[in-house]
Amino acid sequence: MKNSVILLMLLLMQALGASAQVTVHGVVEDSATHERLVSASVMYLRKGKTVKFARTNANGEFAITVDQVAMGDQLQATMLGFGKRRRGVPMKSANKPVVLSLPSEAFALKEVKVQGSRITGRDTITFDLTRFTSDRDNSLKDVLKKLPGVDVASNGKIYYNNQQVKRFTVEGLDLTGGRYNQLTENIRAKDVKKAEIVEHDQPIKALRDKVYTEDVGMNVTLKDEARDRLMATLIPYLLVGDPTHVGGTANIRQIGKKKQLMYDVAYDRKGIDLSESYQILGGNYNRLDGGHIPSWYSVPSLSAPLDEERLRFNTSQRYGINSVRKTKNDGELRVAAQYDRSVVRQSTENRTAYYLDGEAPAVTTEQQHKTIVTDNFSAEVEHKVNTEKAYGNEMLSIGATQGDGLSLFGTNQPVQRIRVPQLALEGSLYRMYSLKSGAQLTWKSVLDYHHSVGDLYLDADRNRLRTNLWHTAHLLGWQRKAGKTTHTYNLFVEGEDVYVNHTDNLHLIIEARPRWQYRTDKFTLSLSPTLTFQRYVRQQQSMLYLHPVLSAYWNPDTRSEIHLGSAYVQTMGGMQNYALDSYRRDYRTWYKAADLIPFNRQVYATLGYRYKRPIRELFATVNLTVQRSWNNTTNDMQIIDGCYYYTLKELHSQNDFLSGGASIQKGFYAIKTKLSLGVNGSLSKGRQLSAGEWYSYTTQSLTFTPGIIVSPAWCEFDYSASFSLNGNKTTGSSHTTLFNWRQQLVLTSTFGKVDLSWKFVHHRNELQAGNTLNTLLSDASVTWRLKSVRLKAALNNLFNKQAYEETIYTGIATSTTSYLLRPRELILSAEFSL
Repeated sequence: MKNSVILLMLLLMQALGASAQVTVHGVVEDSATHERLVSASVMYLRKGKTVKFARTNANGEFAITVDQVAMGDQLQATMLGFGKRRRGVPMKSANKPVVLSLPSEAFALKEVKVQGSRITGRDTITFDLTRFTSDRDNSLKDVLKKLPGVDVASNGKIYYNNQQVKRFTVEGLDLTGGRYNQLTENIRAKDVKKAEIVEHDQPIKALRDKVYTEDVGMNVTLKDEARDRLMATLIPYLLVGDPTHVGGTANIRQIGKKKQLMYDVAYDRKGIDLSESYQILGGNYNRLDGGHIPSWYSVPSLSAPLDEERLRFNTSQRYGINSVRKTKNDGELRVAAQYDRSVVRQSTENRTAYYLDGEAPAVTTEQQHKTIVTDNFSAEVEHKVNTEKAYGNEMLSIGATQGDGLSLFGTNQPVQRIRVPQLALEGSLYRMYSLKSGAQLTWKSVLDYHHSVGDLYLDADRNRLRTNLWHTAHLLGWQRKAGKTTHTYNLFVEGEDVYVNHTDNLHLIIEARPRWQYRTDKFTLSLSPTLTFQRYVRQQQSMLYLHPVLSAYWNPDTRSEIHLGSAYVQTMGGMQNYALDSYRRDYRTWYKAADLIPFNRQVYATLGYRYKRPIRELFATVNLTVQRSWNNTTNDMQIIDGCYYYTLKELHSQNDFLSGGASIQKGFYAIKTKLSLGVNGSLSKGRQLSAGEWYSYTTQSLTFTPGIIVSPAWCEFDYSASFSLNGNKTTGSSHTTLFNWRQQLVLTSTFGKVDLSWKFVHHRNELQAGNTLNTLLSDASVTWRLKSVRLKAALNNLFNKQAYEETIYTGIATSTTSYLLRPRELILSAEFSL
C-alpha cells in the first residue's frame, strides 16, 4: 500500500509538472491600420530580464513556451519604425491570444548606425547582403563567399562556422528539395536582400523548444522588386578551339513567398559538370532513407586532383523544372523533374608501388583512355504540412540512371566496357501529431524498389549481374517534454531483400531507439542507447548489440559553444561483400567472399569549440576527434602479374585515427576585407594483409589553408591556398614525406562598367620519383556590364599547359598519376537578364 501511494504521488507530480508548461501566443500589429507585422521581435520578460525570445511569422503571429506563468511576467514587442509596446501576461488567460499593437513613429539613423546593422542577431544571424554586394557580383554564390563565417565549397555546399548548412530556403520555401546549387548560381546578386542563418535549426514547428538540434539553416530573402516577378537569364557562348562550337544556358524563375518555379536548360562543352546542380546538398527533413543497389561493378569516373573544368573533355546537356507553392493549413506542394546527360573523355597514366615485403615494392602500371557516358533522370512529388500541432511529409519519386564506361588500356590488355543501368521507385510517409497531453506521436514509413542489370565486357566476353532490391522501413515514436527533459522512444523495423544471381539475400533489422535530452538555457545533454537486432536469413546469422551515443553542449555565454560527443557503434558490411561467393570487378580485379558477415565496431570521441562575434565579424572553431575501430574480417590483397586478387578472411584487425583542426575568420567591413586561416592535422595507423602476412602503415598529414578577399568598388583581390605536409611509414620501408601546395590568386580591376580579371593557380607537387613538379595555370577575362547584358571574353589556360602529375599515399601504397589538360581556349559569351 505504501509503495502504491508513493507511485501515485510521483505520477501526480509529473502530471502537474507537465501541465505547468504554457504556450503564450498572439499577434503583433500596427496600432493604426491593424496590419500584421512580420519579423517583429517579441521578448518574454520576467523581473525585467528576457527569458525567451521569438519573431513573428509571415502572418504576424508568435508563440513562446514557458514552464509556467509567474506574477509580473510581461511581453515586449519591438520593430524598426514602431514604438516599443509592453504588456503583462494575465495569469488566468495565458492560453488566450495576446495582441500587441505598436504605434508607428518617425525615426532617424546615423550613418554609422546603418553600417553597423549589416550583421545582426544572436541565435539567428542576419546578413544585409546589399552591403556585401558589388556590381561585379553576378550570382548569389558570389555574395555568399564574402560573408564572414560563411564558406562555399567547390561543389556548392555552404558552411557556416565550419558547419554544413542542412536546410537552405529562399523566402521560406525549399524550391529544389535540397539541390540549392540551382538557386545560388541563378539568383542574381543584385536581387538579394538578406541572408538569415539559424543555429540549432529545428524546421519542424511542433518540435521547437522541445528537441535541440545542432543543424544550421539558411534563408535568403529577395528585394521587393525581385519577388514574385518572372525573370529570365540567357547565356549563349562561342568557344573558339578544337573543335569550335556554341552552347549556353537558359533559366526562367519566379520566386515569391507563396509560389516559386524554375525552368532550366543547358548545353556545355567547356568542361562544366552540369549534373552538379542536381546533387542534393541539404537534408531530407527526417525522412527515412531508401535502400541502395550494391556496387558490383564500378563504372569509371572522372579523376580530378585539380579544378575539374581543366580536365573534363565533355559534351553535356541538362533539363530541369522545379515548382513549389503554399497550400491550405500552411502546407507546401513541390514538384520537380530533371534530366542530364554527359559524355566525358579522359586520358591518364598511373604507376603504383605497394610496399609489401620490405624489399623491392610490387609495382603496377596502367594507361587508360576512358569515355564515360552518364544519364540521370529523376522526378518527385512532395507534400508537406508544418504547423504547431502537426507535421506531415509525403513524397513519391522515380529515378533512372545509367553509367556506361569504355576503357582502352595499353598493349596486351582487353578493351573494357562497364554498363550499369538502374531504376528506382520510392514512396515515403512521415506523420507527427501533438497530443493534448503535450506529447508527440510519430509514424514514418518508406517503401522502395530498385532494379539493375550490370554488364562487364572484356573484348567479346560478358559478365552479367542482374539485381533486384525490395526495401521497406518503418518507425513508430512517442515523445514528450517534462520540465527540462525530453523523453523520446522509437521502435524501428527495416527489411530488404537483394535478389542477385537467382539467390535471395533477406536482411531484417529491429531497433529500440530511446533518447533522453536534458536542456537548460546554457546546457544540453543527450543520451541515445540504441539496441539493434539484425538477422541475415540466407547466411543464418543473427546479431544483437548496443550502440550508445552521448552528446553535450554548453553555452557559457552568447558568443561561445562547447560540444562534447562520444559513441560506440557497430556497422555491417554492404551486401557486395557477402551476397556473392566471388565475382570479377573489372579487367584486373577479382573478389572472393567468406562465409560470414563482415562488421566494424567503432568507438570515438569528439570535442569542439565554436566562437562568434557577428557584430565584430569574428568567427572561430576548434575540434578534436579520437577514434579506434575493430573489424572481424580483412581483405587479403595479392598482386600477381599486375592483377589484384582480394579474398575476404576472418581475421581481426584494428585501426586508430586522430584528427584535429582549427579555423578563424575575420571580416573588416570598412575596407571590404575577409581574412581566414585554417589548420588541420591527422594521424592514422592500420594494417594490410597480403599472402597471409601483415604489413603495418602509419600516415600523417598537416594542412594550412589561408585566404583573403578584398573587394572595394574599384578592384577585387581573392587569394586562397592549401599547404599540405604528408608522411607515410610502412613495414620494412623508411619514412617518406610529401610537401605539396596549391595557391590561387584572382585579381580583378574595375574601370567604370568594365572588369578585367586575371586568375593564377600554382601547384607544387613532390612526386614518387623524387623530383618536384611546379605547374602554373592562368586564365584571363574581360567583362563589360551593360544595363541588361553582360558581355564577356575569356581566355583559359593562357600558358597552354598540356599535362599535370600528382603523387598520393594510400596506406601501404604510393601512387603517381599523370593527366591530360584542356588546351588554350577562347570563350565569348553574353548574359541577357530579363
